[in-house]
Amino acid sequence: MPYIIITIVVLILIGFIVGTVFTFGLIKPKKRNFIETAEIESEYYPGIMEFYKENLTTKYIVKSKYGYDLQAYFLKNKIESKKFMVMAHGHTYTHHGCLKYARMMMKHGYNIVLYDERFHGDSGGEFTCLGYLEKDDLYTMISDTISRYGDDIFIGTYGESMGAATVLLEAEIDKRIKFVVSDCSFSDFSLLIRQLSWSKFKIPVYPIYWFTLLVFKINTGINIKGISPIKAINNVSVPIMFVHGKADAYIPYTHSVDMYESYKGEKQLFLADNNAQHAGSYYADQEKYEWSIKEFLDKYVK
Repeated sequence: MPYIIITIVVLILIGFIVGTVFTFGLIKPKKRNFIETAEIESEYYPGIMEFYKENLTTKYIVKSKYGYDLQAYFLKNKIESKKFMVMAHGHTYTHHGCLKYARMMMKHGYNIVLYDERFHGDSGGEFTCLGYLEKDDLYTMISDTISRYGDDIFIGTYGESMGAATVLLEAEIDKRIKFVVSDCSFSDFSLLIRQLSWSKFKIPVYPIYWFTLLVFKINTGINIKGISPIKAINNVSVPIMFVHGKADAYIPYTHSVDMYESYKGEKQLFLADNNAQHAGSYYADQEKYEWSIKEFLDKYVK
């Protein structure tokens, strides 16, 4: 009997340790700095940092409702316009990850607001939580944008990966936005964790998943099951464009397909070919990507 008890205790301890390591890899990951993200973006999109320097109009701080600073970057369109987009980047990255989309959307007449999400870049925050608190920061960024540039502006949101989950979650609580573009979001974070447990880390899904839920809750105060864009969009009515790379090995493209099929509002789906990896749809299939965006804007965004 003592051996059974010892075995159970050891297994629980191992599960808790593995769950802790897994969780902290999510909420306090190794982040890329500005030099790294600038080099990566320049490699994939030559001239993109020159575009950024030419169009960066101003930088300013927005105070999060949680007390830390959010670093914002405004790119003003050379054509006078009331159209604005607020863009959210991906996990471990900086606002540089949205520059390719900013350049594309500025061709459609949009002014662009970029920012470093909590725990990333020059923004504060002790940890990231994959969209749950980030949605509130995005709401604050949109409020600030309206306050700065007028309550008559036309505003949409655009996100990549974690940023895409953020814009979908935020859309549930914000009736001011007119449309959303979601590039490679997960549909449900608890589903993604179960998939990653085995596909990436070769860790048995159960009981490690339960330990991860527990450790995540202890350290963030958040229930992972509440981070679910596919549930959030049940309460959204604006046009949504879902984008995903067919070869995405991190977040399977079926996440976007499931959300597209579930969503009841006006919608469009673009699945990128040419071995499009995670957050790589624009790079892999740029011409079709831009054509699909234009089609979406022309058809649904009034």
